[in-house]
Amino acid sequence: MELFGFGPHLMIDGYHANPAKLDDVELIRQVLDELPVAMEMTKIMPPHVARHTGLTPEDSGVTGVVIIAESHIAIHTFPHKGFLSVDVFSCKDFDTQKALDALVGRFEIGRFDTHFINRGKEWPKNLEEVEKILAGEREYVEARIA
Repeated sequence: MELFGFGPHLMIDGYHANPAKLDDVELIRQVLDELPVAMEMTKIMPPHVARHTGLTPEDSGVTGVVIIAESHIAIHTFPHKGFLSVDVFSCKDFDTQKALDALVGRFEIGRFDTHFINRGKEWPKNLEEVEKILAGEREYVEARIA
């Protein structure tokens, strides 16, 4: 368990994904319905999924989100480009590899980039540890300025 931070935020940019799956509103709804359960998170409303028609087919796609007690999971797809972006943000720790594997498998993602941050660095899970970390960071910054 992290000693500081509000919670993990996993961001996935998926390339060369299966265009038919990226265009499948029901599949995206199903993924958003099942992923919170698999990640031991709490859905507080059903997923909302909508098709978006852009100015060109390349700009069109499907967007979906599920609100969870811990925060949210969002998926944005661009089938003509074989691209999707996903955010999994939770105030509760979760298995990021499990989430990534599930999404790569369901959408047949060929290549992906991930970004991971621990949001809310000063969120006090352990106040004494947070104070030590922040004091150290401030000392470092002050030393670099001087």
